[in-house]
Amino acid sequence: MSRLTMTPFLRNVLRVDAVLSGLTALALIADAEPLAAWTGLPSAVMTVLGVALLPWTALLAWLAARPVVASAAVGAVLALNFVWVLDCTMAAFGAFGSPLGLGVAMLVVQAVGTCVIAELEWMAMKRAPRASELHGALAG
Repeated sequence: MSRLTMTPFLRNVLRVDAVLSGLTALALIADAEPLAAWTGLPSAVMTVLGVALLPWTALLAWLAARPVVASAAVGAVLALNFVWVLDCTMAAFGAFGSPLGLGVAMLVVQAVGTCVIAELEWMAMKRAPRASELHGALAG
């Protein structure tokens, strides 16, 4: 299994993803009813998504705290972020209901923001040295 040595860039981008995911989770859980009225999106769906984001936030924070991570774990984070981008985009176009203007705007901001974070995670992953490469360089 390929492992990556955690770099400050990768650690920070995972932390930013965790913080933003956590804030989104709290907003969706705490304010589902008002958000539903403003956005036209179902409050029950927002609450479920908020609750689902809690373990996601914990996973991101845990990964960011590790000195070495499996590259597959970071790859899974990337894949799930792009699934979120796709879901938000589809929802903005009415695939899961009829969002109001503010709902469309919220979904587009979510999609664009998540896409930016995922791109930063991709760049950080590509720049992170493989754990075996770093060990070999230190031993040699």
